[in-house]
Formats: sequence, structure tokens, C-alpha cells
Amino acid sequence: MNFSKKDWKKYIYFTFLSIMAALGNMGVVYTINRIIGDYFTAAAVLPRTYLMLFAGSLVLFIVCRWMVALGIIKFTQQLLYTTRITVLKMVLGSPFTVLVKNRNRVFAALTNDTNNIVNASVSVVDVLTNTIVILICFAYMGTLSWKLLLCMLGLMLFTLGIYYLCVKRAGHFFRLALAKNDVFIKYLNEILAGFKEISIAPVKGAEISGKHIHKAIGDGALLNQKAQISFLNNRIIGQVAFYVFIGLIMLGLGGVFAVERAVVVKFVFLILYIWSPIETVILLVPNLLQAKASIGRVNELERLITGKETVIAEALPIAPFEGLQLGNIGFRYLSETDGAAAIPFRIGPIDLQIKAGEVIFISGGNGSGKTTFINILVGLIAQDEGVIKANGHAVLPAHMESYRSLFAPVFSDFHLFDEFYGMPDLDVEKAARYLELFEIDHKVTIEEGKLLNINISTGQRKRLALIYAMLEKKPILVLDEFAADQDPHFKKKFYKEILGVMKQEGFTVIAITHDDHYYQYADRLYKMDAGLLSEVKAIGHDLLLN
Repeated sequence: MNFSKKDWKKYIYFTFLSIMAALGNMGVVYTINRIIGDYFTAAAVLPRTYLMLFAGSLVLFIVCRWMVALGIIKFTQQLLYTTRITVLKMVLGSPFTVLVKNRNRVFAALTNDTNNIVNASVSVVDVLTNTIVILICFAYMGTLSWKLLLCMLGLMLFTLGIYYLCVKRAGHFFRLALAKNDVFIKYLNEILAGFKEISIAPVKGAEISGKHIHKAIGDGALLNQKAQISFLNNRIIGQVAFYVFIGLIMLGLGGVFAVERAVVVKFVFLILYIWSPIETVILLVPNLLQAKASIGRVNELERLITGKETVIAEALPIAPFEGLQLGNIGFRYLSETDGAAAIPFRIGPIDLQIKAGEVIFISGGNGSGKTTFINILVGLIAQDEGVIKANGHAVLPAHMESYRSLFAPVFSDFHLFDEFYGMPDLDVEKAARYLELFEIDHKVTIEEGKLLNINISTGQRKRLALIYAMLEKKPILVLDEFAADQDPHFKKKFYKEILGVMKQEGFTVIAITHDDHYYQYADRLYKMDAGLLSEVKAIGHDLLLN
């Protein structure tokens, strides 16, 4: 992710205000130091002059600091919104297979990483403000005694060398801790997704928690602890170094360099004052390191889910829909966890023609490749070989968005949206008729484009998902074992009556099904076996059993 010019302008504005606030701050310190000097030299103290200088510096500091703080509050909230929208756009534009592999990282990017980046945006301004104060103090200290300043800078360089090594080590621990957070999110989602099974067998939840989540949380906490201890050591080293230097000035360095007592007091006062900005910078560096790690993770996520060259979408001439032709379609899949000697899963070559208005059933055992084939058909997975044609036109990568618009699927692991997204002209009368046809009109209602009372059984939710798909008015309905969750009465009605209604309304239906008693209601029947699709010429119960 990159910051826009507008963001950099904001930072320049905040920097300017920070500089003004720092000048006001130093004006207060300078006034106090002048008064101290006057007391030591017995010079006449000018109350009115010092009062005006002190008041003016204080007002400048308060006004500029308040404006910076107010601007940062607004900016960080806008940055949080922008960052999350940026990640969300990356997600919505990513390929299906890539997103599935990186789902946990996406969740972490939208929550943990974006918060780290936003928090660091505040820290950047604070670090900048305090750095300016430190530099101004150094300049003032140089006018008092450049020899003492050089001694102090030498000591600081030594401590900064140690600090750099600790920071590098801490940054490594932070990156490892973020990776452990990904593991935590992964198994937390597994518990939430499988809570029904865990409720039946609590030992599963306990084992996931004990085997993965506790370890991820513990390891992450330990890594963060190591990182924070590194910074704690830095703070202690810095404090000791400053106190040692103050002691050296008071006990001997002032005399060695023939520095006047009044100058020594001013110098010590500045050292005590400057420690607070230095400590603030040291404390905020961990936030910046965490943000750096998070920005790297977001950029890596962006590379993963948008790594391929962007293709400019082109329309495919598919209206009205006439048919699909699949020629020599093939696909091979090898899991990332499989060894080099593993045999990849393969489907194809597959040749298939689908005509508009047909009802096609696909049967086959578990692991035969039915779902993978459906995912290729609807454009979620790209085939490795072969060509798909829609209305006689070859479907190219630039056509995928247009091609996918042909399909309204109801997957076996479907998700039911509670609003009719993408349907601004919802046909409410047709929706009511479908609810009655699917026998859920007494349980579900539609108001203002929203589905109400959808806490119903899985089978009824699946009926609602099919109604949703039909209301999208797309030419091809793809059903993955739709009837598997239906009771015998509605299953019979679906095959004998509802499929006929779909044909009458012009839908092409492609359904994965194991209900061999109803195969006669298909125009064509195919069987998937070991990745190969073959047509069953005669649709009969006995033939299919053989």
C-alpha cells in the first residue's frame, strides 16, 4: 500500500504545526534558562519582558499542539477507513482460489494490521515533534558549551549503536509474533465454523484450543514480550547513560572544560528537559516497527491476491443466451502440502455442449471431480487446457466478469445473503410467488428488499437461496446437491414440479444430484468418474445402478 499525495500534504501540515509547537516549547525553556542565568550573574531580571516571552511561547505551544492533535484525530480515522477500504477492494478484485488460500491473512489485514498502521500514523507526528525539540535543544546546548555537547553526543552515539542492535532484534520478534497471530485467527475461525460439531463433541474444541490456539497465543505473547524487553533494556541503558553524564558534568567535566557554573546548571537543566522527548521517541519506535511489519504484510497480501497482470474487462456477446460449448477442458491440482512425487488430481479432458433451456444432471461419487468441474464451469477456477465458448464466442480472461454473469449458483456450502444485493429492480410479486411455490411463505417475508426471519432449517435456507438465485434473472442455474437437504415431500415436488417451472421461465439448469429415482426429469444425464465426464445415453434406474 502507498500513501497518496494528499496524505503527504497532511503530514507536511502536521510537521509545520509540530515545528511551531516545538518552537513554543523551546521558548518556554529558553525563558526559564535566561531567568536562571540572571539569578546566577546577579543581573537585573526583567519580569515584563520574560512574562511576555513566556506567555507568548506557551500560547504558541498550546494552540499548535491542539491543532496537531485535532488534525491527527480526524486524519487517523480517515486513514483507518481508507486503509480498510483499500484492503477490501483488493479482496473483492482477487481471484477465488487465491482468496481462499489467504482468507486468514485478509482477516488479519483488516483488523490487526490496519490498526497498527493507523496507530503508527499518530506516532510519526509525535516522533517528528519530539525530534525537532531534541534538535533545537542540541543547537541551544551547542551555544552554551560545544565541548559538553560533543561529549553528550558521543555518549548518545554509543547508546544508539546498542539501541540499533536491539531494535533490529525486536523487529524480527514482531514479525514472528504477527505470523503467530495469523495462526490464532485460522484456528479461531475453525472453532467458529465447526461449532456445531464441537458442541456435539467438546473434545474437538478442547484439542484445537490446546494443540493450536494456546500455543499460538503463548508463542505470540512470548515473542512480543521479547521485543518489548529489548526496548525496556534500551530505555534503562539510555537513562543510565544520561544520569552518568549528568554526574560527570557536576563532578568534573565542567571544571575540565572550564565551563562557568551558571552554564553547567543550564546544561544540566536542558539534559533533564530533553530526556522526556528522547524517551518519547524511544517508546514510540515499537509502534513504528509494528506498522512497518504490518505494511510489509499488507503489501505482500496485495502481491499475492493481485499478483497477475490486471486484465481490462471486455463484454462478451451473450444476450440472449444460446448455449455453452466446452472443448477438451482439463485441470490439474497439486496441493502445496503434497510432495514432489505426489500424483496431481486431474479432471478431463471434458467435452460438453449445453443448450439454452436444458436440464442437465451430473452424478458421481465423492472425489470424482464434480465440484471442481462446476467451479471451472462457472469461472471460479481457470482450466489448464481447453476452451469454453459462450454463444460460439471463446471466453478469454478479459471476458470472465461478463461470462460469470451467466450463472446463478447454489453451492453445497452456500451463503444466504439477507438482502437482495445487485437487484435494484426486485420483482416483489414474483418473489412472493416463489416463496409460496417453495412452501416457505408462512415463515419468510420480504420487506424493503430484505429477507426477514431467515433463522430456519438448512433445507429451507437452501430453498431461499435458490429463490434468491432465480430472482437474479440469470440464464443458468447451477445447483450443487440442492435436494440433499430437503425432506421427501419437497424433494419430490422439486423434481416433478419446480424443475418444470424453471424450464417454463427459460432457465437452463445444471444440477449435481444423487437422486437416481428422479433422473428421468433431466433432458440429459452425465456421470463423473475419476475426473472424466461421460453421458448416460439411456436414463434408467437399473442402468445407473449397474
